[in-house]
Amino acid sequence: MAKMTTCILSGRLTNIDSAIDLKDSAPAIQQDFRCTECNQPVRPHRAGGHAAAHFEHLERNPDCSNSHVAR
Repeated sequence: MAKMTTCILSGRLTNIDSAIDLKDSAPAIQQDFRCTECNQPVRPHRAGGHAAAHFEHLERNPDCSNSHVAR
């Protein structure tokens, strides 16, 4: 699985910790997180289980190296 820890938000790079904080502080506001490679929408995921905090594409993109590969 790709471990994307940065994304684009309002034209600037944002790390996963800042994105999770932003999502927690304004849950009713839809944030436009985007992949740094393909510019498709992504969402922040917290750390848990065996996975570190990371961004995932809303829809898989087989042309993007940051997109999660289906098992």
